[in-house]
Amino acid sequence: MKTKNIFPTYIHISFYLISAFCFAYFLDVSMIDDGLRHIAFAQYQDTMKSWGDVFPHSLFSSYDPWQNWHLLIKVLLNIVSYENVHIAINFLTLFALMLLIDKYLKLYIKYDFGSFTYIIVFSIIYFTAYRYLMIRPDQLSGLFVFGALLLSNRFLPVFLLTVFYGPFYYLFFIYTGSIGLVYLVQKKYRSFTGVFLGSIVVLIYFLLNNYQGYIDTITYILTDQSLRMGLGVGEGRPVFDLFSNLNYFILLPLFLTFSFLLIYKNYQYFKNNSLALFLIITSILWINQYRYFHLFYPFIVLFIISIIINTNKKVLLYKIRRYITIGKRFFSFSKNKPLFYLVALPYAIAVFSYQFNNKSLNDKIKESDIFNDPIYNNKVILLNSMNLDIYKMLYINKTIKTIPSCSIGWFDRTDPEIKDIYIRMQKPKGIDEKELRTLIKYTNADIYIHYMKNKKQTLDFNKLINYGIIPSKIEKNRLIFNIRKDLPNE
Repeated sequence: MKTKNIFPTYIHISFYLISAFCFAYFLDVSMIDDGLRHIAFAQYQDTMKSWGDVFPHSLFSSYDPWQNWHLLIKVLLNIVSYENVHIAINFLTLFALMLLIDKYLKLYIKYDFGSFTYIIVFSIIYFTAYRYLMIRPDQLSGLFVFGALLLSNRFLPVFLLTVFYGPFYYLFFIYTGSIGLVYLVQKKYRSFTGVFLGSIVVLIYFLLNNYQGYIDTITYILTDQSLRMGLGVGEGRPVFDLFSNLNYFILLPLFLTFSFLLIYKNYQYFKNNSLALFLIITSILWINQYRYFHLFYPFIVLFIISIIINTNKKVLLYKIRRYITIGKRFFSFSKNKPLFYLVALPYAIAVFSYQFNNKSLNDKIKESDIFNDPIYNNKVILLNSMNLDIYKMLYINKTIKTIPSCSIGWFDRTDPEIKDIYIRMQKPKGIDEKELRTLIKYTNADIYIHYMKNKKQTLDFNKLINYGIIPSKIEKNRLIFNIRKDLPNE
């Protein structure tokens, strides 16, 4: 039995449209990192000029790998204000995500939820859509995968979807490649040809647009672990600590072997279940990096729900099956009762809107208004860690330039000693006063901001003052120093 719409199609779609707007509006600010940076670049491209200009002494150049994402945001900025464009993006993303999750529920779960479908979709969105509300081009990757797994074995739809998605994200091949493997295993050769040729077209586009810039960026991405020299990135850590100290070259053959054996042993199941096959093929990604886990979280939850609801075996504990049976009976009684859905569904929208409002990060942005102070205009600011302030600064004040950049390891490598100081500055032991002065002189920083994260570091204020690093004020865990431009040599 499959879930059917209890409303006509136009009401069904309108319901999700209204819900998506309410959730996006009450959520408001959903990102305090890269999303702010993307919006700022889309709005102030003329002022910010290039990535190398905004992030001095970094490996970034004039090449902008996110240029099409910025152009898309710019289109919305012609319709919506700078302060509200994130709401418009979240609204469109949530609306698309709701329709796709609704489709998956009806495709993979053999139970008619009736009007409860909307509440289940809202719940999945609320608990798993974190990565889709960050205003990053990667959220298009998730929507691409959702769409690609739903398409039938036809060349043109897959080809067009790939060509439309690819130019927005320079790491498109991770997702188109995974989808290609799904098609290949399922023997959907027309779809495989579509995604393969579409990927070739997108790759040619990137290479013709800026060959050297694209090659350099991909090289830095692939060698990011070595560039960071031991510095950690939160979203790059594995889901299980077991894998934190293992290199990808060790993990890759292990995961590939396990996936191959599992698919081979259960081929008929995976041939008919694209969702399960995709999760197995991409397990090397989402188990070993949180960024992929959060992106694929809706897929994981949908798969778990389908297993629980569809099972007819005595695999689950008796009590779990008992509660599922009670729940099904309740659903069966209530799902198509007008009195239920006319009251419950509007109430669900209100409750989830309130919950999204509690997730809002408005206060995080508001407390960063300090960077609107003219003293920060056109200043190079050195921070002792890759703090979220980097993104807030760019969003609040378009003239600020920061070190580190948004990629912590992408620092100038021409002087190995300086790179070593830069890396050690962000580790628990930190650096001493003289090394800090050396780094400030090298980067020509105007302001130094120190965050209390170096647990083993000791700095002497008198020595800092002698080196021309003058304490200015403490602002919400930020120790702000002004820099004398005539820094002494000793």
